[in-house]
Amino acid sequence: MQSRKRVVGLKVPKRTAYGIAIAILIVILLVLMVYLLAFSMVKVSGVVDHKTITGIRDGTQYTLVVMAPWFIEIKDHALDDLFQGKDLDVTINATFEQAILNHGYSKINYLASIQVSSKDSVNHLNPGDALAYFVKRCDFNALRIGNSVTYEVEKGKPLTIARVND
Repeated sequence: MQSRKRVVGLKVPKRTAYGIAIAILIVILLVLMVYLLAFSMVKVSGVVDHKTITGIRDGTQYTLVVMAPWFIEIKDHALDDLFQGKDLDVTINATFEQAILNHGYSKINYLASIQVSSKDSVNHLNPGDALAYFVKRCDFNALRIGNSVTYEVEKGKPLTIARVND
Protein backbone atom coordinates (compact mmCIF):
# COMPACT_ATOMS: atom_id res chain seq x y z
CA MET A 1 0.00 0.00 0.00
CA GLN A 2 1.19 3.41 -0.87
CA SER A 3 1.05 6.06 1.70
CA ARG A 4 -0.20 9.37 0.61
CA LYS A 5 1.50 12.45 1.78
CA ARG A 6 -0.70 15.23 2.71
CA VAL A 7 0.43 18.66 1.67
CA VAL A 8 -0.45 21.23 4.18
CA GLY A 9 -0.67 24.83 2.97
CA LEU A 10 0.96 27.52 4.97
CA LYS A 11 -1.45 29.92 6.44
CA VAL A 12 -0.09 33.42 6.56
CA PRO A 13 -1.86 35.69 8.97
CA LYS A 14 -3.60 38.59 7.27
CA ARG A 15 -1.46 41.08 9.16
CA THR A 16 1.72 39.53 7.77
CA ALA A 17 0.30 39.48 4.23
CA TYR A 18 -0.58 43.17 4.48
CA GLY A 19 2.88 43.91 5.86
CA ILE A 20 4.55 42.11 2.94
CA ALA A 21 2.34 43.96 0.43
CA ILE A 22 3.17 47.31 2.02
CA ALA A 23 6.90 46.49 2.05
CA ILE A 24 6.79 45.58 -1.66
CA LEU A 25 4.89 48.78 -2.44
CA ILE A 26 7.45 50.87 -0.53
CA VAL A 27 10.33 49.21 -2.42
CA ILE A 28 8.60 49.88 -5.76
CA LEU A 29 8.04 53.54 -4.82
CA LEU A 30 11.68 53.95 -3.74
CA VAL A 31 12.94 52.45 -6.99
CA LEU A 32 10.64 54.77 -8.95
CA MET A 33 11.84 57.81 -7.00
CA VAL A 34 15.50 56.92 -7.57
CA TYR A 35 14.80 56.44 -11.28
CA LEU A 36 13.04 59.80 -11.53
CA LEU A 37 15.81 61.57 -9.63
CA ALA A 38 18.52 59.98 -11.76
CA PHE A 39 16.91 60.34 -15.17
CA SER A 40 14.50 63.26 -15.01
CA MET A 41 14.93 66.34 -17.19
CA VAL A 42 16.29 69.71 -16.13
CA LYS A 43 14.97 72.74 -18.00
CA VAL A 44 17.65 75.29 -18.94
CA SER A 45 17.56 78.54 -20.88
CA GLY A 46 20.28 80.46 -22.64
CA VAL A 47 21.49 82.06 -25.86
CA VAL A 48 23.02 80.15 -28.78
CA ASP A 49 26.60 81.42 -29.10
CA HIS A 50 27.87 79.29 -31.98
CA LYS A 51 27.35 75.91 -33.63
CA THR A 52 29.90 73.32 -34.69
CA ILE A 53 29.89 70.26 -36.92
CA THR A 54 32.47 67.60 -36.14
CA GLY A 55 33.32 64.39 -37.94
CA ILE A 56 34.92 61.17 -36.82
CA ARG A 57 37.58 59.61 -39.00
CA ASP A 58 39.76 56.68 -37.90
CA GLY A 59 38.55 57.04 -34.31
CA THR A 60 39.51 60.71 -34.06
CA GLN A 61 37.04 63.59 -33.89
CA TYR A 62 37.79 66.58 -36.12
CA THR A 63 36.17 70.00 -36.15
CA LEU A 64 34.78 70.45 -39.65
CA VAL A 65 32.78 73.68 -39.57
CA VAL A 66 32.22 76.41 -36.97
CA MET A 67 29.29 78.81 -37.36
CA ALA A 68 29.73 81.93 -35.24
CA PRO A 69 27.79 85.21 -35.12
CA TRP A 70 29.70 86.85 -37.96
CA PHE A 71 31.23 84.05 -39.98
CA ILE A 72 31.38 80.43 -41.03
CA GLU A 73 34.82 78.90 -40.60
CA ILE A 74 35.40 75.78 -42.66
CA LYS A 75 38.18 73.79 -40.98
CA ASP A 76 38.18 70.91 -43.49
CA HIS A 77 38.76 72.65 -46.80
CA ALA A 78 37.54 69.58 -48.68
CA LEU A 79 34.07 70.80 -47.59
CA ASP A 80 34.48 74.33 -49.03
CA ASP A 81 32.18 73.61 -51.99
CA LEU A 82 29.44 72.19 -49.76
CA PHE A 83 29.28 75.27 -47.53
CA GLN A 84 29.92 77.87 -50.24
CA GLY A 85 27.19 80.52 -50.04
CA LYS A 86 25.51 79.02 -46.97
CA ASP A 87 24.37 81.30 -44.15
CA LEU A 88 25.22 81.01 -40.45
CA ASP A 89 22.22 78.83 -39.72
CA VAL A 90 22.62 76.39 -42.58
CA THR A 91 20.11 73.54 -42.52
CA ILE A 92 21.64 70.09 -42.69
CA ASN A 93 19.35 67.46 -44.19
CA ALA A 94 20.11 63.76 -44.74
CA THR A 95 21.52 64.38 -48.23
CA PHE A 96 23.81 67.17 -47.01
CA GLU A 97 24.96 65.00 -44.09
CA GLN A 98 25.74 62.13 -46.48
CA ALA A 99 27.80 64.52 -48.65
CA ILE A 100 29.89 65.35 -45.56
CA LEU A 101 30.24 61.66 -44.68
CA ASN A 102 31.43 60.96 -48.23
CA HIS A 103 34.60 62.93 -47.41
CA GLY A 104 35.88 60.03 -45.31
CA TYR A 105 34.01 60.51 -42.04
CA SER A 106 32.30 57.60 -40.29
CA LYS A 107 30.06 59.76 -38.11
CA ILE A 108 28.96 63.38 -37.85
CA ASN A 109 28.31 65.13 -34.52
CA TYR A 110 26.43 68.39 -34.07
CA LEU A 111 27.22 70.75 -31.21
CA ALA A 112 25.58 73.95 -30.06
CA SER A 113 27.48 76.23 -27.71
CA ILE A 114 25.02 77.93 -25.40
CA GLN A 115 25.65 80.62 -22.83
CA VAL A 116 23.21 79.71 -20.09
CA SER A 117 21.00 82.28 -18.41
CA SER A 118 19.64 79.77 -15.89
CA LYS A 119 21.36 77.09 -13.85
CA ASP A 120 22.20 73.78 -15.53
CA SER A 121 22.59 71.49 -12.52
CA VAL A 122 23.36 68.45 -14.70
CA ASN A 123 26.49 70.06 -16.14
CA HIS A 124 27.25 72.26 -13.10
CA LEU A 125 26.77 75.54 -15.00
CA ASN A 126 25.72 78.86 -13.52
CA PRO A 127 24.23 81.81 -15.42
CA GLY A 128 26.87 83.30 -17.70
CA ASP A 129 28.72 80.00 -18.21
CA ALA A 130 28.82 78.42 -21.67
CA LEU A 131 28.95 74.83 -22.86
CA ALA A 132 29.00 73.09 -26.23
CA TYR A 133 26.20 70.53 -26.00
CA PHE A 134 25.75 67.59 -28.35
CA VAL A 135 22.44 67.94 -30.22
CA LYS A 136 20.44 65.95 -32.73
CA ARG A 137 20.57 67.16 -36.33
CA CYS A 138 16.96 68.42 -36.20
CA ASP A 139 17.73 70.46 -33.07
CA PHE A 140 20.95 71.76 -34.64
CA ASN A 141 18.84 73.03 -37.53
CA ALA A 142 16.25 74.59 -35.19
CA LEU A 143 18.80 76.49 -33.09
CA ARG A 144 19.64 79.97 -34.39
CA ILE A 145 22.84 81.78 -33.46
CA GLY A 146 22.11 84.72 -31.15
CA ASN A 147 18.60 83.54 -30.29
CA SER A 148 17.32 82.66 -26.83
CA VAL A 149 16.41 79.04 -26.33
CA THR A 150 14.88 76.83 -23.65
CA TYR A 151 15.92 73.20 -23.66
CA GLU A 152 16.01 70.11 -21.49
CA VAL A 153 19.01 68.12 -20.32
CA GLU A 154 18.54 64.58 -19.03
CA LYS A 155 20.28 63.89 -15.73
CA GLY A 156 21.65 60.60 -17.03
CA LYS A 157 23.14 62.18 -20.18
CA PRO A 158 25.30 65.22 -19.42
CA LEU A 159 26.68 67.35 -22.28
CA THR A 160 23.64 66.50 -24.42
CA ILE A 161 20.47 68.42 -25.12
CA ALA A 162 17.60 65.94 -24.96
CA ARG A 163 14.93 68.31 -26.26
CA VAL A 164 14.73 71.88 -27.55
CA ASN A 165 11.50 73.54 -26.39
CA ASP A 166 11.45 76.60 -28.61
